[in-house]
Amino acid sequence: MREMREMAADASPFFISVVIVNYNGAKCLERCLQSLDAQTLRAFEILLVDNASTDDSCAFVEKNFPHVKLIRSETNVGFAAGNNLGIRAARGNLIATLNTDTEIEIEYLEKLCAPMIDETVGACAPLMLEMERRNVVDAAGIVVDAFGYAWNIGAGDEATFVANTRQVFGACAGAALYRKKMLDEIGLFDDDFFAFYEDADLAWRAHDAGWKTIFVSDARVYHTHGASFGKISPRKTYLLARNRWWTTFKNFPIPRFYFALPILFLLDAISLPQAATRGHLQQAWQGRVDAWRGVKKMWIRRRTTKDERRRMKKVSS
Repeated sequence: MREMREMAADASPFFISVVIVNYNGAKCLERCLQSLDAQTLRAFEILLVDNASTDDSCAFVEKNFPHVKLIRSETNVGFAAGNNLGIRAARGNLIATLNTDTEIEIEYLEKLCAPMIDETVGACAPLMLEMERRNVVDAAGIVVDAFGYAWNIGAGDEATFVANTRQVFGACAGAALYRKKMLDEIGLFDDDFFAFYEDADLAWRAHDAGWKTIFVSDARVYHTHGASFGKISPRKTYLLARNRWWTTFKNFPIPRFYFALPILFLLDAISLPQAATRGHLQQAWQGRVDAWRGVKKMWIRRRTTKDERRRMKKVSS
């Protein structure tokens, strides 16, 4: 199978490295990897980053999918850093990120990479649908609103109401395609995020650098939403609270950030009672506290990213 993929890569302008981050996902891996093996496009490799799983994930992959490149992390470094481990080991000029709790249609990779012929396109977002209700949208790309909140476009809508292929702000990293050249320019996911908002942060950096993200309506992937963290788990509440502020610190335009800050505080305060009704007030509050404790680090990272982008543009010009 590896030889077939290498031969296919020679005839294709793209070679895709599919990066899957796994943590105790043995129950999901067979469906995900089988759907990858059935792809019409053959110019790809699969890299599975295991985040110190305690189930039989690694043994299962080694036995049943020996062509998958297994990267073992000694600790659970999270979704963001896990993807970065895979990207750094990847050989492709395109990087596809994919959750373990997904199943892709047979022409998924072929359709998803089609817009990449346009070299101004840095990322592609597929149509993510719910695994159990396959006519209901999970995400049709992501958007960041005027106050820095990231949303999955079309979540909960029927798939028939989703618009055709078009430009969007960014892609949900649970199923996305990135141009390696773009990642080399703007940087990878932020390791410190662990999980959540890492894709919004990357999308914002890509957008500011002038790269386009295209939503590809006929590239379809089915997703069991919340299989890893739970839909409203305490840990997820904490990470969302912290990382939303970090994304804002790193990317919100200046001086608009300072004018919007009172409204941002107000919106944040309004959302705290919602966390309290779920029994997650402590985690929501701690996430906000830790976000502001890290504000200096994120502000420095913001400047470093912009300086590096300017340097890359000078080198390429």
